[in-house]
Amino acid sequence: MELKWETLSMEKQQEYRDIFSGTPERSAHYTFASLWGWAAICAYEWAWDGPLAWIRASLPSRLAMAPVGDWDAVDWGVALPERWPSGTVFRDVPEGLVHRWEQALSGRIRVEPSRGEWEYVHRVEDLVALRGNRFRTKAQKLRRFVETYRPEFVPVGPGTLPEVREFQEKWCRVRSCGSEKALEEENRAIAATLRDWDRLRGLFGAALRVEGRMVAYTLAEPLDGETVVIRFEKGCPDFRDVYQAMNQLFLERSCGSFTRVNREEDMGDPGMREAKMSYRPERFVEKATVTLF
Repeated sequence: MELKWETLSMEKQQEYRDIFSGTPERSAHYTFASLWGWAAICAYEWAWDGPLAWIRASLPSRLAMAPVGDWDAVDWGVALPERWPSGTVFRDVPEGLVHRWEQALSGRIRVEPSRGEWEYVHRVEDLVALRGNRFRTKAQKLRRFVETYRPEFVPVGPGTLPEVREFQEKWCRVRSCGSEKALEEENRAIAATLRDWDRLRGLFGAALRVEGRMVAYTLAEPLDGETVVIRFEKGCPDFRDVYQAMNQLFLERSCGSFTRVNREEDMGDPGMREAKMSYRPERFVEKATVTLF
């Protein structure tokens, strides 16, 4: 069966979201808002296939990804070889789908863990309370920031979006985003997300102001009924401990209905990994690269 590929469209957002909601193990990488934000950078396309939606990227090169949808409604021993030629390499395949493929295609796939793409999952309660020795330093930084700066907490919405855009532009100038590919691409994804904020369902966020000046913001979305994804988070380097404060205050004041928070992957960056591990993840959404033979 040949898959029919289409460019992502806002018109099919709900159709995709409905299929994604039936995915047994949901990765933050595959939400509609995530794909839409990065669409211009990765040239994402999708193909509709009964209970599934397949995803692929065309930039910087053609890249097959995992499908979303009801994985258990598919006979993988037949469906995968029927749709994809031998030698196809799939990136960002969640562990739950890897296990299904291994059972159905024993000896016909090679699996390589993609540690840099594992998503960090934490208990919201842990990152709000910051109890015990393992979070002592985080709690001290939060207390110091709040006592020093007395921040104002404001939701992100139509009235604050222009301020968030301006903050992001300034942040990028300070960090010289134009000279670092990863930061430049992320900035484009943030700009696309903010541009289409009103059309991307489920997004919410908050910002911190100090004496009327925005010093940090967070953009997020629900992954499912119990997990919130931190999509983007930026803080002004002039304000010590601003990231610790933004993280804790947002979860405390805006995420009370969630029990888990997914803080996405570290992309293999040692500094980012150290920072993410310092929040003591409860578990990971593990992903792998899978080659079909």
